[in-house]
Amino acid sequence: MNSNTRAKNLALSGLGALLFVLVAVLLGLTWPASAAPQALFDAYLPVITSPLVAVDVYEVEFEDNIEPWRAVRWQGARTNYDVGHNSGCDSSHCGFLDVSVANAETYMIVSPLILGPNPPYDIEFRAKLRDREDKDQYGVVFGGDWQGQPCPGGNVDGCFNHYYEFRARYRDVSGEKYVEYRLRKIDGHDSNNVEQGTDLIEWTRAEGVDAEDWIKWTLHYGSSGHITVKANNLEQAGSARDTKYRDSRFFGVLSRAGDKSDSKARFDKFSITRED
Repeated sequence: MNSNTRAKNLALSGLGALLFVLVAVLLGLTWPASAAPQALFDAYLPVITSPLVAVDVYEVEFEDNIEPWRAVRWQGARTNYDVGHNSGCDSSHCGFLDVSVANAETYMIVSPLILGPNPPYDIEFRAKLRDREDKDQYGVVFGGDWQGQPCPGGNVDGCFNHYYEFRARYRDVSGEKYVEYRLRKIDGHDSNNVEQGTDLIEWTRAEGVDAEDWIKWTLHYGSSGHITVKANNLEQAGSARDTKYRDSRFFGVLSRAGDKSDSKARFDKFSITRED
C-alpha cells in the first residue's frame, strides 16, 4: 500500500470512529443503559462507516482486531452465528477473523462495508477451516451492493442483495481429502434468505493445495469482466466473464456449513488491490 492511500484510509477510519463516539454519547443519554451499546452497533455503525471515497487498496491481517468487519447477511436466526477476533496462533499465523455457522446448509457474510476499487483488481485472502467436515465451506463475495441504509436491514436486506460469490469447499470422500471451488453470480434471495443465482464456474477441484492447511486464494476481476482464480499462486482451471455487477464494489468473506453440521472458517489475511 502506498503512503498516500494508507494515510487516506487511516484518516477516513479516524473520522468514522470520531463520528461513532459522538453518536454513541448522544444516543446513549436517551436510551436505557442496557440497550444503548448493542442498538448502536446494530443500527448505526453501517451508516457511519459509509465510505466518503473509494479505496484503491485495502489490506488487513486481523492481528489485533477485526473492526470494522461485521455480519451483514445470514440465513436463519442471528443467534446461530458467531463473528469474532482470535488473537492466538495457528501454524505460524497469528490473529484471525473467525466466522462460525451453527446449522447445516446455512451461511453468513461478513464485511467491513468499505467501497472497493473499480476493476481491474485482485482479491487475495488466506483461510482454512477448523474442525472441518465434508462440504464445509468458506469464501469471498465481491460486486456487492449497498446504498448507505442500515445494514443489515430489518429483513437482512439492507445490503448485499446481489454479488459474486466464490466458495472453497472441503471434501472428505471415502478418506480422500481435497478442496474444490465454485464461482456464482447471486441475483437475489428467496423468502428464507437462500441465495438465488447461477454458476459462472461449476465445482472444480483445486490443484496444488493441502485440504487441511491454510490456502491463499487470489481472484482477478478484469475491466472486461474476466474472472480468474489462483490457489497458492497456482493458476486454477476454469474462468468466467461477467460484467453485471462490475459497478457494485462492496466485498466481504463468508462461512457456509455443509449438509451435516456447522462450519468454522478462519481468515488471517484479506486484501483488495486495484491494478494500474
